[in-house]
Amino acid sequence: MDPGVISGQVILCDYAQVHSGKLYVVGAGVNYVTTMIAEPPHPINVSAGVIVTVPWNAHNQAHRLSVRLEDEDSNPVPFAQPLPGAQVPENFDGSLTAQFNAGRSPIMQSGDESLMPLAVALNIGVPKLGVYRVVLDVNGSEAAIARFRVVHMQMTNLQATG
Repeated sequence: MDPGVISGQVILCDYAQVHSGKLYVVGAGVNYVTTMIAEPPHPINVSAGVIVTVPWNAHNQAHRLSVRLEDEDSNPVPFAQPLPGAQVPENFDGSLTAQFNAGRSPIMQSGDESLMPLAVALNIGVPKLGVYRVVLDVNGSEAAIARFRVVHMQMTNLQATG
């Protein structure tokens, strides 16, 4: 791997949170998300734990990242809402976008990398059952992908027979 290329990881989970520079995840390793509603939109409740790895040669530079949700046909599925009064670009697709610049810590040694954790809640209604992807894009390149399937879980009444 190029020593100046930023990489990443995405893991789907029940809940994710960043605290004191650490990513905390609960119920990690999700690849199926169930919904009780048969008709769209299908409500889902899943989070993406994201780790962006900034190599030594990519510090002290401006970078851009996005976390987006796509259906199986690569169509964007909006999950983020702009803040009231924020200037929104014309091509806003409902993804999370940010610019960042990772500085080098005084304790770092040549060749060290920095980790930047993110927690992204995907508590939305998706337009159809099927396959979705959470895509981490850094500087215009896909850095990581996590795939999951939304399935309808029909409630059944189990009756004891005697």
